[in-house]
Amino acid sequence: MTGLTHSVRNSLADRERTFALGEDALHWRDDKGEGTMPYADVRDMRLISYASPNGTCFQCTLGGKSGDKVKLRSQHYASLNNFEDRRQSYAPFVRELASRVAARSPEAAFIAGSTGLWIVWLIVGVLCAGFVLLLILSLFEDLPPIGAWVIAAAVVLASLPLAWREMKAGAARRFDPAAPPPELLGTG
Repeated sequence: MTGLTHSVRNSLADRERTFALGEDALHWRDDKGEGTMPYADVRDMRLISYASPNGTCFQCTLGGKSGDKVKLRSQHYASLNNFEDRRQSYAPFVRELASRVAARSPEAAFIAGSTGLWIVWLIVGVLCAGFVLLLILSLFEDLPPIGAWVIAAAVVLASLPLAWREMKAGAARRFDPAAPPPELLGTG
């Protein structure tokens, strides 16, 4: 394997893999073996970000024409509740990967964000707004004691900024592989 590399363990169930950009394919190896995905066989490349125990995690998923998927993340799972930030190698690796996929698979789709995640955050936002409305109405009606409502309100108010940020980001959209969105690489 030559060129840029990125090493990551995505989760407890995964093994640490070292990914490398070859001339014609993405290569990886772990303690069980090696694998490749030719750039020409990539159907789509999706970049997302999401909240994790260690802040924001960035993820790149390559979908192959045969149905295979390869996921790379910016956070390395070291041990239980112990993640390492590996954006230093992740961002340049994914930027170059997008360029190589575009050159060898011109019909590939380059997608930023996730409509499914956006819908989830939209629902969370609507539920939070509904809860705030119920809280306001409870001040004028004979509803359960205010103590439980205060705790629930604190949780909702703490989650509203996160839900709002994710809703503003919007649903999935196409991106130019020559300029992947920095906010989904961890550099923006």
